[in-house]
Amino acid sequence: MAHIRGMARKKDQSPKAKPAETALGVRLPAHQLLPFDKIIKTSSIAVEREKLNEIPGLLWFPEGLDEAARNARIIKAVDLLESVKPADGIEAMLAVQMVGTHAAAMECLRRAMVPSQTFEGRASNLGHAQKMMSLYARQLAALDKHRGKGEQKVTVKHVHVASGGQAIVGNVEAGTAGEPQSGPAASAPPPSLEAPSVPLPAMDPGKVRTRVRRK
Repeated sequence: MAHIRGMARKKDQSPKAKPAETALGVRLPAHQLLPFDKIIKTSSIAVEREKLNEIPGLLWFPEGLDEAARNARIIKAVDLLESVKPADGIEAMLAVQMVGTHAAAMECLRRAMVPSQTFEGRASNLGHAQKMMSLYARQLAALDKHRGKGEQKVTVKHVHVASGGQAIVGNVEAGTAGEPQSGPAASAPPPSLEAPSVPLPAMDPGKVRTRVRRK
C-alpha cells in the first residue's frame, strides 16, 4: 500500500499537460485551419470570375451599347486595376475603389459636356466630377501611405556653422594642408582695417618735453 501511495504522489508531482488551445501555439489563418475548398464546393475559375464581376458593377453602360464595346470597357477597367499592382487585400480593395471613382468622375465630366442642358445641370455634373477627383486623390494618398511612400526622411550628415550664425546643412569637405577650403567661410574676403572716424590732433614739436631722470 505504501508503495502504491508513493507512486500516486509521484504522479501528482508530474507537470500537467497543456490545454489543447495553448498547445497549438500561434493561431493559424482561417483558410489554413479550415480550408474553404473542402467545405464549399467551388473552383478557382469561379472565384476569379466573381472578382471580375465587381468591375462591371462600377461602370456605366449606355443603352444600345453592343457586346464588343461593353467588353472593351470592362477590359480597360481591368487593365487599370492591374496597373495598380495590389500586393495585399487592402491594396486590392483600394484599387477597385479607385477604378470606380475614376469611372464616376469621367462619366460626370461627360454629362457636363452634353449640349442643350441647363446651367444648373452642368454645374451639378461638374461639382460631382470635382468631388470624385478629390476622392481619387485621397485614395491615391492612402495607397502611397500604406506602401510607405508618404513619409519622407531627411538625413543630416554634417552641420557647419559659418560666421554670422548661419548653418550649412550638407556634406562639408575639409581641404588638405596648402589647399583652400570650399564654402562660404573660405570664399569670404578678410575684414579690412578702416581708418578712425575722428582724426587725432597733431602734436606740436615745441611743446614736447624730455624728462631726464637723474640717479
